[in-house]
Amino acid sequence: MPATIAELRTGLADALSAIAGFRVYQDIPDTPSTPCAVLELRRVSYDTVMARGADEYQFTVTMLSGRADDRTAQARVEAAVAGSGPQSIKAALEADPTLGGAAMTTRVMEAGGLQSFDRNDGLQLLGVEFQVSIYA
Repeated sequence: MPATIAELRTGLADALSAIAGFRVYQDIPDTPSTPCAVLELRRVSYDTVMARGADEYQFTVTMLSGRADDRTAQARVEAAVAGSGPQSIKAALEADPTLGGAAMTTRVMEAGGLQSFDRNDGLQLLGVEFQVSIYA
């Protein structure tokens, strides 16, 4: 039986929780505490493998860091974008591509869109988006 979107989202959150000091939001928060990742389902492509063999789920994982100190924020974002290392989002998500058995495979496709965000209380955040493809 195919995984549910909730199971995939939980698998992503569990994988990202391996990054020390990192919060993960499975729902879009009004006022995120940083550093964190916010998970968003972007699209589902049905029947990508032989008539209900698998669907492709595309998630955007937005990594956010507070900007109280711009150098620290930039360094945190760069560590998250790195292809490997203890703060790497790619490494954390691809350590177990099955996301605890919920998926056939998971792949971080790209990172980009470095930009500033305003939190509801006026705090400035620095963020980058990761495009993640899951087959389940």
